[in-house]
Amino acid sequence: MADSSPAGQFAARFHRAFDIATVIAVALWQVGAVGTALLDFWDLYRSPGLAVAVWATQLLIMACGAVLLLRGTQAAAVTWSLVAVDLVAGVAMAANCPDGQQLRTNWAWTSVGLVGVLLLLHRPVRQVVAVLAVNAGIVVVALAATGEMSRHAVAGFVTLLYASASIQFALIAGARVFRFSGGMAAEAAAEQWEMATRAAVIAEVAAARQDRYREARGLIADVLRGLADGTVDPADTQVRHRCATAESMLRQVLAEQDDVPDPLLRLLRPGIDEAMRRGVVVEMAQVGRTPPMSEEVAVALAEAPLAVLTGAGEAARVTVVSAGTGQVSVSVLVDGDAAVPEPAAVEGVTVTCDRDGDLLWVEAQWDGP
Repeated sequence: MADSSPAGQFAARFHRAFDIATVIAVALWQVGAVGTALLDFWDLYRSPGLAVAVWATQLLIMACGAVLLLRGTQAAAVTWSLVAVDLVAGVAMAANCPDGQQLRTNWAWTSVGLVGVLLLLHRPVRQVVAVLAVNAGIVVVALAATGEMSRHAVAGFVTLLYASASIQFALIAGARVFRFSGGMAAEAAAEQWEMATRAAVIAEVAAARQDRYREARGLIADVLRGLADGTVDPADTQVRHRCATAESMLRQVLAEQDDVPDPLLRLLRPGIDEAMRRGVVVEMAQVGRTPPMSEEVAVALAEAPLAVLTGAGEAARVTVVSAGTGQVSVSVLVDGDAAVPEPAAVEGVTVTCDRDGDLLWVEAQWDGP
C-alpha cells in the first residue's frame, strides 16, 4: 500500500530519483564502456556474432529491469528469470573469450554484475551478494578450464574482482543510504510543510477574528455612544436587537479557543457570520470534540443547517454535539420560513426536522465507523 502522506510522497519521489540515476548509470556503462570493449576486441572472440548477441541480450534485460524498478513491481518470478538469463549470458560470453584472454576481453563479467544489481536493487543484500558470487564463480571456472590459474592470473582476477565489486556494492550502498536519508528528508520536509500550513491557518483564523471584532464594533459603537449621551432609547426594540446581535458575535469570538478550528465548525462559521450580518441573533454551543471525518461527511453534516440559517428571521441556535462513540450531530433551531433541502446521500448521515409554529428544528447526524 502506497503511503499517501506528504512525507511518504516526498520519500517516494526521492527514492525514484535514485532509481532513475541507477538505470542511467548502468545503461551508459553498457552502451559506452561495454560497447567500446566489444568493438575493440571484435577480432579476438571465437564468435563475434555471439558477443553481439550477449551484449544485446543484456541491454534488453536492462530495459526490462528498468521498467520493473521504476514501476515498483515486486514480481519475484520475473525478476529471478531475468537474473538467470543474465547469468547464462555471462556463461556464454566467458566461453566465447579466447584462451589466455579471459580477464582482458570478458567485459560481461562486470556488466552481468551491474545488471544483477539493477534487478535486485531493493531486495535483501544477501540475494545480490549471491548473484555476484555466482558471476565471479563463472569466471573462475572459465580460467580453470583453460588452465589460466597462474599466480599472475589469480592476482589479475582478484584485482578485477575488487574493481568491479566496488562499483556494484557502491550502488547497493547508495540505494540503502538514499532510502534512509530520503525518509529523513521526507519527514523534515513534511514537518516544515505542516508548520507552514498551521501558521497560515492560524493567521487566517486571527484575521477572521479581527474582522468579526470590527463588525461587532461597527454594529454597536453608535448605539453605545447614543446610550452614553442619551440620544438613544434603551427601550427601543431595534436598539435591543442590535445589542443582542453584537453580544452574540463577541461571545462567539471570545469562546473560540483553538488556533486551528475544527473542520466541521470551519464549514458552519461562514453561514453563522452571514446570518449575524443580516441581524440574526445566533447562539452557538459545542459539546465534545469532533472526531476525524472525511470532507464528504463534514459537508453533508453542514449542508442542511447552513441552508436553514439562510432563512432565519431574528434568532437562531446552533448546537454541535460529539459523543465519545463517534456520533456527531449538528442541530439548528430558527424562526421564520426557512426551507430544508434534500439531504445528500452520504453513508451514515441522516437529517431530521420538526416544525412547531414559526420555529423550525433541523438536525444532521453522523454515526462514525
